[in-house]
Amino acid sequence: MGNASSAVEGGEEEGIDGVDGQDLMGQSPPQSPGRAAQAPLLFTPQNPMVPLQRPDDFLPMGNTWIQNTSQSDDIIYEQGIPTMITWSYGGKEVAVEGSWDNWITKKVLQKSGKDFTIMKVLPSGVYQFRFSVDGECRYSPDMPWVRDEFGNAFNILDLQDKVPEEIGSVAGFEPPLSPESSYNNRPLDSEDLAKEPPSVPPQLGCTLLNSSNSDENSLLSRPQHVVLNHLFIQKGRSGEPAVALGATHRFRAKYVTMVFYKSL
Repeated sequence: MGNASSAVEGGEEEGIDGVDGQDLMGQSPPQSPGRAAQAPLLFTPQNPMVPLQRPDDFLPMGNTWIQNTSQSDDIIYEQGIPTMITWSYGGKEVAVEGSWDNWITKKVLQKSGKDFTIMKVLPSGVYQFRFSVDGECRYSPDMPWVRDEFGNAFNILDLQDKVPEEIGSVAGFEPPLSPESSYNNRPLDSEDLAKEPPSVPPQLGCTLLNSSNSDENSLLSRPQHVVLNHLFIQKGRSGEPAVALGATHRFRAKYVTMVFYKSL
């Protein structure tokens, strides 16, 4: 369609290039009353756009976020035991570090009233930890604590899996019988009888008293049942004027190791 213009002369409109004004007006939208005649507007095509969503079309993001959060929490809770650590002895900035990550990181506690708290999710075991209050290493006296050989004080955190004290029936916990095919009934020969039995069972060497120094600040493993109620002497102290004796006892789900130092 060619460009067209109109002029008002004697009340009649004439088009350029032989285009009749009435034909042009027939193709254009009607004019508003009281306005001068104008050339028809030409609109350029526009790119299609996505229509705006109505309020009913929005997805329930809140519910989705809650479901994702609950699922992630379930995964975390399955991997450990939630534990609340609290500091109630003042300070402006309180942090905590412990053997759960080999003393690598410090986590800042959140202030709640007069107390500082933090939630930790840890696997079962025994941990050592301490607080850092305004840059100073502290321990909480209202929680179990211990001193190392250098005089440094640490709090003790003992996390155990929840085991019922009384089990009504243990039939479901009994292991199945071994199949008969697993027994070969091979008689003992001279080679078996020639072996000298060990003087001490090898399990008795796995004691906390004879553990290496590098394991003192790490996670303490549960003692084996064969080392309970036995008295052990620490190795490697021949040149020192004192000897260390240790014994481990079990009280339900807790283990207590007592160390005695005797002068020679």
